[in-house]
Amino acid sequence: MKIRALLFDLDGLIFDSEKVYYRTWKQAGEDFGFTIPHETLLSLRSCDASVARQRLEDGIGAEGVYDQIRARRKEIMKPYLMQHDPELKEGVTGFLEKVRAYTSVRKAVVTQSRMEDKEAMLRKAGLLQFFDEIVSAENVKRGKPFPDIYEYAWKKLGLKPEECIAFEDSPNGIVSAHDAGVHAVMIPDMSQPDEELSGICFGVYPTLEDSFPAIEPLLDHGA
Repeated sequence: MKIRALLFDLDGLIFDSEKVYYRTWKQAGEDFGFTIPHETLLSLRSCDASVARQRLEDGIGAEGVYDQIRARRKEIMKPYLMQHDPELKEGVTGFLEKVRAYTSVRKAVVTQSRMEDKEAMLRKAGLLQFFDEIVSAENVKRGKPFPDIYEYAWKKLGLKPEECIAFEDSPNGIVSAHDAGVHAVMIPDMSQPDEELSGICFGVYPTLEDSFPAIEPLLDHGA
């Protein structure tokens, strides 16, 4: 079956922004007297709040503090984002230019973050033109690692899940796409996949552009 849609995570895949989330989560925890373990910080990437709450509070051994730390993280992060343009990950523009030629293949952003914020980032970076749809966790009850957001995306596009490839940088995103029946390609950002995660990946590549030779033969070339 030909691939008729490419679905893209944003933070850590298109934009080099996960390191900012990592740093601001870490600082927010410290502001309340907590040292958030490295592995816990990594586990919060592209993560539904209900899951992130449990992971963070288990990681620091304290209950009822997630909302305070999260609010502080947002407070720290807002001025940084206002003062700094989003940095693109290596190979993003080259890949998007290549797949743009396949006009019968839909391209959609599938992000855990607020749609309005990410649309503004894409517009500022000159990338909004490459995408047909933006899907956010705001559209579903549960975000990543639950499959809801990818199920919503392929249904919104009027396709079958096996007609879609999702590109993700984090374990939460890979699990979400895979459990929704979508082919999940990992472009690792802050961590490499372990053996279990590699087993559910359709492929693992250093950059988006590196994945193109493997992806291109699968794309729907249209009539």
